[in-house]
This record gives sequence, structure tokens and C-alpha cells, in this order.
Amino acid sequence: MSIDTPVAATPAPSISKAERTREALRQAAIRHFVEHGFEAANVPTIAAEVGVTERTFYRHFATKDEVLFVDVTTSLAWFRTGVRERLEAGDDLIAAALHAITAPPVDPRLMVEIARLRTQLLSPARIERSFRDAQGVMVRYLREVLAERGAAPLTAAVQAEVVAGAIFAALTVWTESPDARLGTLRSTTEQALEEIRPAL
Repeated sequence: MSIDTPVAATPAPSISKAERTREALRQAAIRHFVEHGFEAANVPTIAAEVGVTERTFYRHFATKDEVLFVDVTTSLAWFRTGVRERLEAGDDLIAAALHAITAPPVDPRLMVEIARLRTQLLSPARIERSFRDAQGVMVRYLREVLAERGAAPLTAAVQAEVVAGAIFAALTVWTESPDARLGTLRSTTEQALEEIRPAL
């Protein structure tokens, strides 16, 4: 599947009310950021659009800018599932990771818009901190998948760190690039993963 093709989210069998509220708030906030700008978008208006209170917004997102990282900080279960499926299908770890990151349950156009907003609205230090947090989650997921497949704990840990590091290095370079198109993200990530292949 090409990363340039919009991908519809696959609905979970049973999504809790809290998860539905969080997603509705995220979508409304992104829409407000795009339409009104980050500073002009205000939390009470976003919350009111979804039919909840400002307090409810802050139960789901500690800050307004946290919304701009939800695609990489809290939505990585799809990555673990994608890697697991591709490994079971016979792919090596590099191919499985590349396949998984090119098929996220997010509209790719939204990913580009979020990346653009992050770069415009947030400091490089803030972006890096959030990427590091997300990288840690990805490492944990990769370790779980590799351990399920019988990898020794140290081997699983090292491979998970190397693969996640390459993926987030590519994401960082792509985010900082003036050419932040999805095709560029795929090629940059593929190059980063190929560079670490000898280490695996």
C-alpha cells in the first residue's frame, strides 16, 4: 500500500465513550488550528463544538499543543499490529517496519497538515521531546513483538532501539524539511531503515 494513498481508519470493534470523545476533540482541534491558527483556536470553543466542557478537553490533552502529537504519541498500536502481521507473513524486521509505518490508520493528508502545523507552531526542542516519547513507545512495542517471536531479551532490545531510532530520525528530518510530502517521508524512512540493515 502506498503512503500517498489516503487510508481510512479501521474502526475498532468496541470503542469506549472516552476514546470517541478524545478523537472528536482531536479532530475539532486540528480543524480549528487549520482554520483559525494555533494561537487563535481556543479550548472552550473546541470543547463546545464536541459538546463537552473545557475540563473534559484537559482530561484528554494536557495542553493544546499535545493535540499536534497524537498521531505519533498515542496511536502506535497500529504499528505493533502491522509489524506483527508482516513478520508472520515472512518479512524481515526492516520490511515489516517499513510496511507498518506506511499504512497508519490516519488520513495521510492529515499527517502532512499536522507535520506542517508542528513545524510552524512549536519549537524544535518541543517537537524533539515529543518524538523521543513516541520513540520509547515504539521501542516497547517492537520489543514485545520480537520477544513473542523468540528473540533473546538483549537482542530484542537492541533491534527495537535501532529500528525505532531510524524511523524517528527519518521523521525528524522529514518534519524539518521544506519538502514535507508523504512520498518524501516514505523514501527518507526507507533509506534510514536500509542504512541500519547491516546492524541487524
